[in-house]
Amino acid sequence: MKQAEASGRSVEEAIDRALTELGATPDDVQVEVLDAGTRGMLGIGAREARVRVTLKEGAAAVAHRLAAQLLRAMGFAASVRARESDDTVNLEIRGQDLGALIGRRGSTLESLEVLLGLMVAKESGIRSRVIVDVEGYWERRREWLERLAHQTAERVQRERKPIMLQPMPARERRIVHTVLADHPTVITHSSGEGAERRITVAPRTASAESGGA
Repeated sequence: MKQAEASGRSVEEAIDRALTELGATPDDVQVEVLDAGTRGMLGIGAREARVRVTLKEGAAAVAHRLAAQLLRAMGFAASVRARESDDTVNLEIRGQDLGALIGRRGSTLESLEVLLGLMVAKESGIRSRVIVDVEGYWERRREWLERLAHQTAERVQRERKPIMLQPMPARERRIVHTVLADHPTVITHSSGEGAERRITVAPRTASAESGGA
């Protein structure tokens, strides 16, 4: 983390000097007052104020650091790569024996995403969506869900009757809905509650309406 220490006749002057040194604005930094200073009496015993100013890390840097710390605390030997796009931070975790991080149908992975998202927002003050992938799990899963969506649509076209898929978490349902959103002959809708919520793929009719994810 890039930081600077500076002194001045007041805390404000010390901060201004540190900001100038870093080429930053007040919104870019965190300020720690090391010594508030004192004017003394008739100039005797006067002491300058001293501050330490630290550039705030971006969401990707914070997410990378927190993920690495969390993995070590959980006992996993893994590497973390982070990249940021728009308001989303993507974390890629690589290592051995990381199945426990994924959980059943990615449930542990989703919980890890929520936890890291909250931690990043609290520490950086930046609200970003954090997406975590372990050994390419989500990428493989997304490809499988896209194939499932297309195959199910073909079957619905052929059999001309609705097909209900197995329960899926919201993230997986969104993929299926998105893949088939513009399909000319089938429509999708979700039903059920909680962990039992699932998608039905049905023939598109004039009166058909799609449900939520």
